[in-house]
Amino acid sequence: MDHKKEAIERLSKCTVGEEPLSFPALTKASVLIPLFVREGKLQVLMTVRSTELKHNAGEVCFPGGKSDRNDRDEIDTALREAEEEIGLPPDGVEVVCRLIPVLNQRGLLVTPVVGFISESFQARPNPAETRSITSGD
Repeated sequence: MDHKKEAIERLSKCTVGEEPLSFPALTKASVLIPLFVREGKLQVLMTVRSTELKHNAGEVCFPGGKSDRNDRDEIDTALREAEEEIGLPPDGVEVVCRLIPVLNQRGLLVTPVVGFISESFQARPNPAETRSITSGD
């Protein structure tokens, strides 16, 4: 069974589409849900946030953060933040879809962006933001 192909097929049914979402009164953020296949199993990469951070210190989460005025859309935000936090180059992500945004406890509208990365990706955590990386094995 091709886990990647099956996941892409299922996720493509969940996308919110191609157009950037418009909620002008809310601060927007995005996270990347980086998936990969290892030893025939679908895996997800997550980060443990630095304990030095002002918000969400020490939490296990996906790489991501607030939108920047130079980001074209939620996908740009997720890819930029993943590169800043874990050294994942944007061209190393096969974006599959954007999921329905959620409002987090701090009032940010967070859009999950799902993408596949290479099994061989070697994370380079930014110690100012990321304490460690886990793949949920």
